[in-house]
Amino acid sequence: MDWRSLFRRNITAEQEVPVEQIYTKSKVPFAVAAGLSDIFKDTEGFRQDSNYDTDFDLYDAMLIYDPELNGAVRNISLTANKYEVDYKKAKNSKIRSAIRELVEETLDFDDVLINSMRNLMVYGNDINKLVGRGGEGILAVQSLPISQITITDTRSIPFSAGKDNPIMSAESYIFREQKIDTQIFPASEILHLRIDYRSYWFEDALGRWSYGVWGASRFSSLKQAIRAKYNSMNNRIALEDSMTKQYITIDEKAVEHVTDPVEQRERLEFIMKKVGALLDNLRADQVPILPHYVQMHHVDLKNTIPDNAGFLDSVNADISSVLHVPRVSMGQERGSTFAATFNANQWSVQAIRRLQDIVAQGIRTLFSKHLNLLGIEHKRSDIPPLQFGAVDEETPYQQMQRANLGYSSGILTLNQSLDILNYPNDPEGDERKEGPSPNMGEQPRENEVIDDEDKDEI
Repeated sequence: MDWRSLFRRNITAEQEVPVEQIYTKSKVPFAVAAGLSDIFKDTEGFRQDSNYDTDFDLYDAMLIYDPELNGAVRNISLTANKYEVDYKKAKNSKIRSAIRELVEETLDFDDVLINSMRNLMVYGNDINKLVGRGGEGILAVQSLPISQITITDTRSIPFSAGKDNPIMSAESYIFREQKIDTQIFPASEILHLRIDYRSYWFEDALGRWSYGVWGASRFSSLKQAIRAKYNSMNNRIALEDSMTKQYITIDEKAVEHVTDPVEQRERLEFIMKKVGALLDNLRADQVPILPHYVQMHHVDLKNTIPDNAGFLDSVNADISSVLHVPRVSMGQERGSTFAATFNANQWSVQAIRRLQDIVAQGIRTLFSKHLNLLGIEHKRSDIPPLQFGAVDEETPYQQMQRANLGYSSGILTLNQSLDILNYPNDPEGDERKEGPSPNMGEQPRENEVIDDEDKDEI
């Protein structure tokens, strides 16, 4: 009786299923643990393949396989989730209503912002196809795969563009150029956000050079570092697994009473078979009891395998440095001090604000295109701005401390301090409080003698 018949016995008559169907759903009755080949197969091509169509494909693989990189990008991307459109600064109610409908009803605006921040981090570019109609405005913002986009100028396709005559203006965006289902979009239908593009050289999948057209990815300086990281990790795992971690020795006392060499060999082989069978039949919670002449030894791998922890830590530090994400934000605090962490946070906030400003400018362009399709006349200054929440936002306790300090020192009025806390103003709160006297709060010194003049003043 095989396992299939046993499995069928547990099925009631009403639920009976043919054994063939049960077996074909899964070739094996139980899942098995992954071996080293399964662990390595994903990163093997990532480490060895250098024939990517574009660097963007390599960046995708880096993001998939490296948790440190993925966590840093996710950390920065989610800062776009806290935003506000200041409708009060719109010129009129017509503009205000049109933008509010686009943000709150037509688009998944949260996803648009988060995806833009992510793509700027990974690719240095965020390319979106605007789907709209005259009289109805923008109806959808479709994110295009960066690795399948090429950008051309007004020259007739095909053409070659080297560094002597590069593409320097984005006139057409081509999706899947020279492949099946090629589509060409004019620049007016594309929302292209990019970072650090003005002095950036880029070679596309067809070998054409462009200058000042594509944005520069933060990942470009991490290509070799990430590959070296996983090369080192995989080699170490394979080496540790291939080495014998324990071995058994049999003392000469096992055969000291046997004089015949042939009989000695047979006895040693018999002991080894018995010890092997004993170890194979042990459960995980059992400890073998061996004769005094059989000893089990363990290999100390620290002395036989080079320690690459320092190298891996250095690569992870490079990731943190390039992406401007302090390692303490991901729970890694080894070797960090308050001073170093404070400075790292300051640089991180500046880098994030830079990305947010680029996204905010792109969204203002999106709003403008939406109003143009609706036929609403406007200037850029008439559009309500998009504002992101502060990355280093104060806690309510810190706000109270700041307001109290400003009012007590006489720098702020009562109403200015109340504004910090979002409290209603006081009708008589527009005057500043007199600052404390220089001697306020001084304690008398030991054996201090007070002059008569001071006594009279007291």
